Amino acid sequence: MPTTAMPMMPVHDPVDLLNPDMNGGEYRPVNLCPGLDFVFVTSGPDAVDRMVDRMGDRMGAPLDQTSRLFGDTELGDSAATGFSIEEVSDGGAVPFLKATNNTPFGVVLIAGQLVKGGKQNRGVSTDIFILSGQSAKIPVTCVEQGRWSGRPGARFQAAGVEPITIRVSKFRGVSDSRRERRSFEADQSSVWRDIDHMSHAVQARASGGDLLDSLEQFKGRRMSRNHHAPADTPTQSDGAEVQRLEEQIREVRQQARAVTERLDAALSHGDHVTVVTIRRSLDLMVQRLTQLERELTETRERLATPAGISSIDPARLAAADEAARGAIGLLVLFNGEFLAGDLFASPDWFAKFYGDLRDSALMSWDMVARRCATEGRAMDPAASAKAQSLARSVVNDALRGTWTDRPAAAHGRSQMLEHPYLESAMLADHNGTPLHVLLGCRQTPEILRAATQAAGPVHWRR
Repeated sequence: MPTTAMPMMPVHDPVDLLNPDMNGGEYRPVNLCPGLDFVFVTSGPDAVDRMVDRMGDRMGAPLDQTSRLFGDTELGDSAATGFSIEEVSDGGAVPFLKATNNTPFGVVLIAGQLVKGGKQNRGVSTDIFILSGQSAKIPVTCVEQGRWSGRPGARFQAAGVEPITIRVSKFRGVSDSRRERRSFEADQSSVWRDIDHMSHAVQARASGGDLLDSLEQFKGRRMSRNHHAPADTPTQSDGAEVQRLEEQIREVRQQARAVTERLDAALSHGDHVTVVTIRRSLDLMVQRLTQLERELTETRERLATPAGISSIDPARLAAADEAARGAIGLLVLFNGEFLAGDLFASPDWFAKFYGDLRDSALMSWDMVARRCATEGRAMDPAASAKAQSLARSVVNDALRGTWTDRPAAAHGRSQMLEHPYLESAMLADHNGTPLHVLLGCRQTPEILRAATQAAGPVHWRR
């Protein structure tokens, strides 16, 4: 797709704008429950004004007059008619979508942002900036494995953010692709596997493997749950369900042993016709046994889990929502280890994304807490005490680190951080104004390794 070459301005040092230690801002830690901490980052009241002064006329109009987020209702009627995301062709292509921007604004999409529509729902693979009057291909991954249908020309709509564990895992893969192949490829099989594991773990399975459906189930359950109860209380019927499944498993195993004895006898007599028939019966029994054992495991996990979102005090969640006011970003820590975070150039932009980022973290945390409860793994009692200082170290190390220019997926400027423990990327507009910084960890945090089977010897903690 042809694009107009734009003169490249240098990316201006983002430290003054995004680092509270340099701009009079602060860090606001909120512990939501044992093992889960949010740290909100704010900027000083004059940070943007000082940046405008330093940049002079090169910045042009203020950020909120020159750029918009995809899904921002303030785009107004022009969002419905002037900016569109569609399949790249009538036949479509799983790893790409086409964006056309006929609005008077630059439009920004964030890595991990979900879009709904077309032939299947997708997740954006990297930060994208699309100039006014321009078109671009958007690298994406499928988050709805079971569908490939839809009317030609159907537009996509903003639909939330990927769960943070899926998002940061995909971010690592895309970063490797950018360094090795100068592309924005993600491992689609890994994304599907992570979605399947996530929906299974939080008991929000969706037909067709649709992550958006699982997210809606999860959010609906969170909103409807009795938040006054610190945990779900097992009922008498729950115990009866476990007993029923255990009894059925015993019966199927007994039947399988009897059929196996018949199979051995048929084999010893060379009765091949009977052997084929018996093996078919045995295969069906094995399938049934596998299904029952999976149901029993899921039921036991549900009953054994006093953690997850049900353990989050609603007052603490309200405190997090309050701390988000006026912030420019959020860092998420699981069990005292940094997982991922976002910094935006405008508090208004962060406010528009905060709800989706919060739900993204809560869904992943629900998965982690359930697994830890099932395995009897305790949370680090000192985790919350580390959160604020660790967040400050992450931001300082990232924004003061070595950033290298990399080709942007569409327009504007893109840089990547070269750091032994952190994986970070920054997107700037065509004037070099930082728009968004995505922070991540290069190694899978220890608490997540059991699920991802990652085996890095180093994880980032201070």
